[in-house]
Amino acid sequence: MKMSWYYRILLSYAPIFFLVISVLIFSFFAVLNNSAQEQISWTEEAIATKVMQAVDNNLKAAERMVIKDIYMNEVLAPFFQENIDRTVYDFFLISRKLDDFSAMLPFSNSIYLYNEQTGKVLSRSGLSSLEQFGDRDFLLDAYRSGRNSSGWSSPRIFKEFSHEAGGERVVTLFKYFPFSGDKRGAVVVNVRVSALLGFIKDLTRYDTGLIQLYAENGASFDTYQPSQQSKAASPGERTPAVSDYTGWHYVSGAESDKKLSYLSLFHDFWIMVGLAAVIAGIAWFTYITHRNYKPIQAIAGRIHDYSKRRNEELVRHTTKDELKFIESAIDGLLERSSQYEQLYKDDLPVRKRQRLAEWLEGNTLMNEMQWKQEMRKLQLPSDFHSMLVSVMEIDRHSDFTAAYNPRDQYLLKFAVSQVLQEIAESMRVTLWNEWLEPHQMAAVFYMSDSDENERERAMDCMRQLQTWIDVNLEFTVSIGTGTETPFYSEANRSYDEARERLLHKPLFASNCFLEHKDSRPKGEGRIFPHLQLLSTLARSYRLDDGQWPVHLNKLAHCLQTGQFCQADLHQIMDYLLYQFHKEMTELPDEVQQLWADEALPQLEAISNHAISLTDWHERLSRVLAELEPRIRETRAVRNHHLLMNRVKQYIEMYYADPDLSLNKLSDHFELNPRYLSKLFKEEFGEKFIDYMLKVRLEEASRLLLQTELPVQEIAERVGYQHVISFHRAFKNMFGLPPGDYRKKSDSTRNTGE
Repeated sequence: MKMSWYYRILLSYAPIFFLVISVLIFSFFAVLNNSAQEQISWTEEAIATKVMQAVDNNLKAAERMVIKDIYMNEVLAPFFQENIDRTVYDFFLISRKLDDFSAMLPFSNSIYLYNEQTGKVLSRSGLSSLEQFGDRDFLLDAYRSGRNSSGWSSPRIFKEFSHEAGGERVVTLFKYFPFSGDKRGAVVVNVRVSALLGFIKDLTRYDTGLIQLYAENGASFDTYQPSQQSKAASPGERTPAVSDYTGWHYVSGAESDKKLSYLSLFHDFWIMVGLAAVIAGIAWFTYITHRNYKPIQAIAGRIHDYSKRRNEELVRHTTKDELKFIESAIDGLLERSSQYEQLYKDDLPVRKRQRLAEWLEGNTLMNEMQWKQEMRKLQLPSDFHSMLVSVMEIDRHSDFTAAYNPRDQYLLKFAVSQVLQEIAESMRVTLWNEWLEPHQMAAVFYMSDSDENERERAMDCMRQLQTWIDVNLEFTVSIGTGTETPFYSEANRSYDEARERLLHKPLFASNCFLEHKDSRPKGEGRIFPHLQLLSTLARSYRLDDGQWPVHLNKLAHCLQTGQFCQADLHQIMDYLLYQFHKEMTELPDEVQQLWADEALPQLEAISNHAISLTDWHERLSRVLAELEPRIRETRAVRNHHLLMNRVKQYIEMYYADPDLSLNKLSDHFELNPRYLSKLFKEEFGEKFIDYMLKVRLEEASRLLLQTELPVQEIAERVGYQHVISFHRAFKNMFGLPPGDYRKKSDSTRNTGE
């Protein structure tokens, strides 16, 4: 077949294309390259200078603050004074002052002080000797040589503790104390390199490194960039901006320099550019012409291939003109159109199911008129006053698929669908029902404005279907209904509501009928408030205090009164298993083995097989209750189990005694303190002091939330003589001081109310 139409299109606009495009290409590239390169070069150098000034200003401000605040501060000065006895509290005040000063500096940093006389180093982490200090080598070298006392150092690795692995890259400001006269120590400020690089990226708003920073010795601040010595010089490379203050080099425009250098290669070869433009132009208009011709070629080719495969020719006489060839083929196809009318009728059920799925899932883009026309084609109602969607779901679908083969499943579903249509016909209700999912059937009920009871009859249809399945078949179904809507475009909302209500079957068991009245308000963070209760339940079970059934009943009550779906129960069960695993690892190996072999498989199967929240609660209680005496028996085999329970009870009874200690317990029970501590850790998985702190602070938390007692009195009630110690311990456990903890809880309750 000759492509005469193709060549006609191809040659129609070739002369004009060559003339106009060639002129534009030569003019454009002649002007663009030089002006763009000069402008970008000036801009990048200006940016590098501004960034250098901003960094220098911040570092200078930090140095001024060190000289002003640290050297003249009345709290920090005593650290360097000689022959003064200082208490732990004095060092604590100095450490706090270091924290306050560190927060005032412009970059993320760390600070430490060095006293030459005592050989001690004080940092934000505490007081340590020089031999144990991780930055000892740098400190001694700088202190003895004085090389780093005039400004900021190059990037280096800083470790605060000698046993610490790795470290972090910092630049350091080293200052003697005092600033003049005989030196008694030093002040060292470390600024994190990552903070400097982050500051530069924030200034340039360019994450891939528009500005590259190098130290005076050529080392790159960014570990992913090569040093200046290792970089090969290029003809168009930018002159770096060098800081007079730090000596650091600021290099800009690496990526754009490469791109412009590539572009400049073509600046002296305009003949090559012209030839490339002509070649590209030919390729371009050839491609466009081919693309425009491709539909005609594809149609003609398919018709020609089809005619060869069939005994009866669609085209009786071939022609050189493609359009006439297609016209002849269309005439032949019209003769066959009647053969497809029957196929259309045969495909009607499939198209109805597909159209219903698209409609209820909100994927249809038709307007109301187009939708009504489509409904008439599918022989379905198009005029109605309102509609609602109901969804029927097979309970325990996994058991259903296991009991019946695919053929029987199809027959049962077909029977259910036919029964629903017969019930609806007998009750004069119009509906459209299809199986959209393997386990769900959707039914759309159409209602007119002349019958007020039609909605109730529609619901009765679903109830009768549910009863019929329960009596005649060996499985049950649950039904969820959406709200009534007068608009066809809102049917997907009614469908989503019906499916959403079926998600809450665990609250109502199987074979349930869920309407709008069964819905409960949906709150945010439904699972998070119960995570602490799950943790308490697992801990109570491990401690064998007999309170785990109370916590489990409380959890079941919270779930019953809230709006929880099957997915929520799976998440709650997963978190509960995680908490049990964490608690059981603290018990002896025999108990852990018993838990892994017998309890864990049963617990993992509960959320998948429980048909309701009540069933889930009963199964979980039964498994834990059956395992409890066996765990207790296993633990009792160890002769110290009863004794350790008495120790634990003694702690819970006398936790308010400020003199309660491991020595006092060992005297009371006539045991060696170290042996008593070892037995307690083996039995309960935590140290004596940790358990005593937990008992005291949990009681303090309860008093803060349930009483108006002052913090001082609460501290005394739980065994703390000094309120500062109580504040520190409470903040370590709950993340907030006692006063803030009470205020936050009060505001949370007020917000909830």
